[in-house]
Amino acid sequence: MASIKSVKVPTIDFSNYQELKPNTPLWESTKIQVFEALQEYGCFEAIYDKVSKEIREETFDMSKEIFEFPLETKVKNISEKPMHGYMGMIPQLPLYESLCIPDLLNPQSLEKFSNIFWPQVD
Repeated sequence: MASIKSVKVPTIDFSNYQELKPNTPLWESTKIQVFEALQEYGCFEAIYDKVSKEIREETFDMSKEIFEFPLETKVKNISEKPMHGYMGMIPQLPLYESLCIPDLLNPQSLEKFSNIFWPQVD
């Protein structure tokens, strides 16, 4: 009988982000870790101890809520840039979905994204 092997998602520590400067040894080793994790697993867990556990958990809970919206709502998140909006319903990747907030630091972009999922009611 075949056994099911437990898979552990790799973790990469970004806590020393001030030292992560291009072309430094830390940069190069972190870059390799990211590349290998994405190549082998398609994901990794980013460790950053400057964000509390409560905020991380709340962020994941909110992301689950957004992905539970109906498809008709999610597809309204569009962008002129390829791969920057809603992506899902891909036959080769039936479980894959992503949402992107273009220009995340722009308050108008955040408001536009928020209004897709939580429209203002007058």
